[in-house]
Amino acid sequence: MSGCDLLLFGATRNTGLHIARLAARRGEKIAAMVRAGSDASALKKLEVRVLEGDAFDVDDCMEVIDQASPRRVVSLMGGKNLEGRRVCGEGNINVIRALENSAPVERFVLVTSMGCGEQFAGLNENVKKFLGEALLAKTEAEDYLRLSGLPWTIVRPGGLNNEPASGAFCLLDAPDRSRQGYVSREDVAAAVLAILDDAGYLYRATTVQCDLPVGESGDA
Repeated sequence: MSGCDLLLFGATRNTGLHIARLAARRGEKIAAMVRAGSDASALKKLEVRVLEGDAFDVDDCMEVIDQASPRRVVSLMGGKNLEGRRVCGEGNINVIRALENSAPVERFVLVTSMGCGEQFAGLNENVKKFLGEALLAKTEAEDYLRLSGLPWTIVRPGGLNNEPASGAFCLLDAPDRSRQGYVSREDVAAAVLAILDDAGYLYRATTVQCDLPVGESGDA
């Protein structure tokens, strides 16, 4: 079977599923790694090729990448399992390791969060208390990616909501406190696809925020 245009990790719901929908509308051939037992019905309706695998197992990641033979890869995995292992750290690192040992890809996009990497030090202590564990795990994956030989881009969305896509998003080198704190998951999905096709974002970390000043509404 020929390779796919886009392989997704973390696509059964939320932003990952929106990326699959948008890419499918563009006629792209899509595959996704899904844990055994997860609900992949929405992906199957989009004719996404569903490949079972566990991101905590690097061999599973390697097998899925080999089967999909992707041109580009996006990982949006987050959260932790019942044992307390964080897929946003360990799982994403396994995907990176697997890609390092696979056929070359055009781009790997890692979606983390605003507040990761060099942004962590500037967070207030309450944010660090409640989100610090997750942000540090994602930062660990970012750091591993930067040292890899992959053609990478890191995408750091602000707070996420389920509002419909507005197209009102901006891509920034650093967070802008004058912009609204939340951004639509659908808009983040559109931003990721735009970044995938833009060589100007290669080897860069970019923040995605709502392109509306604080206090303004996106309603017509």
